[in-house]
Order: sequence, then C-alpha cells, then structure tokens
Amino acid sequence: MKILHIITRFNSGGTATWLNQLMDGEVFEKDENYLSFGRCSKSELEAIPNQNYRVIRINNLQRQINPWRDLRATIELSKLIKKLNPEVINTHTFKAGIVGRIAVRICHKKSMVVVHTVHGHLKYGYFNPLVSKIILRVERFLERSTNGFIVAGHKLLQELQNESLLMNSVVKVILPGFRSSQTRSSRDSEKKIKVGWLGRLTQIKRPDRVVEIARLLPNIDFYMGGSGELEGEITHNSPGNLHVVGWVDPNQFWSDKDLGLLTSDNEATPYAIIEGNMSGIPFVATRVGSVEDVVVDDVNGFLTKQDSQEMANRIMELAENRELRMKMGRQALKLAEEKFGVTRFQEEHRDFYVRLMDERASG
Repeated sequence: MKILHIITRFNSGGTATWLNQLMDGEVFEKDENYLSFGRCSKSELEAIPNQNYRVIRINNLQRQINPWRDLRATIELSKLIKKLNPEVINTHTFKAGIVGRIAVRICHKKSMVVVHTVHGHLKYGYFNPLVSKIILRVERFLERSTNGFIVAGHKLLQELQNESLLMNSVVKVILPGFRSSQTRSSRDSEKKIKVGWLGRLTQIKRPDRVVEIARLLPNIDFYMGGSGELEGEITHNSPGNLHVVGWVDPNQFWSDKDLGLLTSDNEATPYAIIEGNMSGIPFVATRVGSVEDVVVDDVNGFLTKQDSQEMANRIMELAENRELRMKMGRQALKLAEEKFGVTRFQEEHRDFYVRLMDERASG
C-alpha cells in the first residue's frame, strides 16, 4: 500500500508525535509511507520525522493564511499527488486538510482513498469567532471530498457532531498510541516535590495558571516544558520555584517528576498526560475536552474545575500523601498501557485504510 500523509508543518507536539508513533513498529513496514509538510513558524521547533517516512517538503505550506502561498502550496501538492499516485492520502491539521483535499479534487484521482484526521478542536482557542465560523463551513463542504475521518477522542467527536460536522460520514475514533517509558528515576531520597507541565505555551493551554499555582505553592518545584508565543511573558512572570525549560524529550522530562499538571481551557486527547502516565506519573488536570478519555478522577489523578486554587489543593493532597501518589502512579501506567498501546493504534489505522479501500473498490 502506498500512503501519503500531509500535515501543515511538523512542529514538536501532539500531531508530530502521532505521526511518528504510527511508524514506530512493524505494522506499516511493508508499505510505502510518505510524509509531506511545510514550514514551522519562528517560535516553533521542528520535530524529526520517523525514519520510515520518505519526506517531501511543500515549500509554500504554512499555518498562517496567505492566499498566494496557499494557492502555490495546493499546486505543489497536486503535482506531488499525480507523481506518487498513492492509494491512501491522510491529511492532518486544518490547513493541510483544506489544501490537501482541494489538491486531490484538482487531480481527479477518484481511485484514491482520502482520509482526514481531526486531532483537535476547530472552534476553541486558536481562531476568532468569525474565522471559526468560516472554518466550520469549509469543513462541512470538504466532507463531500473525504472517504473517511479519524477522530482523536470520543469527546472530540461528540463536540464536532454538536457543530453538525461528521453527521453522515464514515468515522473512526482512534486514541493515540505510545510505548511505555522505562526511564524512571528514583525520587525516594529527594524532599522537594517536582511537578511537570508539558505543551505549547499558547493561550488555550493556560500556562498562566501554572504561574498562579506556583505562587500558591512556593515549597513545590514546577517545570514547564515547551515553547510558544507566551514563553517570554511566562518566563518574565515566573516565581523562583517555576522553571521554564523549553522543548524537551517527553520521556526524559517525565523521568524525574512526581506529578503532572494540565491547565488547559480545552483539549483534544492530551498527549502530555498519556506520555506522563507511561512513566507512572499521576496528573491533576482540568475537566475539559477529551481529558476524561485519559484521566479517571480519583484513580490515576484528579480532575478539577478551571480554578488555580482547586488545582493547587489537589497538588498538595498528592504531594503530602506519598502512598496515594504511588498508588495513582501505578494505576496511571496500567491504564495507559491498556488503552494507549502503540500496536493497537497502528493496526486500527491500517484496518481503517483497508476497509475504505475495499468499500471504494466495491462501490
């Protein structure tokens, strides 16, 4: 099978992790796997693609809206599609989803199976209300050009359908896949609790809440991994017990932490929590979006309101009760391995592609 994945840019974060985990194993090793993407912005770090991809750059593809560059990117992609003639095209992220599916229409390649993966919310946090309305209209139109959709979470699918999206489409919910981390440092002899936060430093993730919580808990050390447009502001406002460390390898980041923290106003399936759980880390997280697909309240962590004081209280509860912290950490690893295994993740993708190809051939 020849598969072309198209993503707007390959910046360090959830979607790049998703695509790299997809190739981390034997499920797709006999297939031809292509990955095409554009440019990162200056505030982003570009991730390294899995070596099992054949990488092709689309020079004019970028996250920012630019009609001239977007047109040129569409033409570049249409030429690439004609040249490769893949059996499956899987687009990822909103911009690549638009440009990629329009490029397929230009090519008139009706034999191709077109899949779009929805990794996050179209409405919340990244766009103003007018742009969000336009995005929703475009997505409804492009459903007609898409054979199937992969959605990264049950709650995310529910919210999309509440916006009258994917009501009559072929949809598969696939949760992310990860390998468990074996790099867990001993923390028995250390007195100060370490709390980790990992993600993009952007408004929807609410890194400002980490600053507030750190001020409420001066005897606990907080570490923020990631980068983004709010990095300078967060660094400037940080108290002495909050350390902004930039982009880091997730396994290395979580290896010496006692607790994890997620402060977002909304989330698709939260990669940071899964990665932390795979290292045996319990979490305190806001009860938003698809977080409940990962955190079971009072089992592998605590779910809270979007309130810094309540989150601080829960962190203190775990910090002061080592037995509870260890118990939740064991549950975190157990649940993560059961629900987010990488082989299951890969096989669900391949089975979905084959199903859609069979339906296209018989229809």
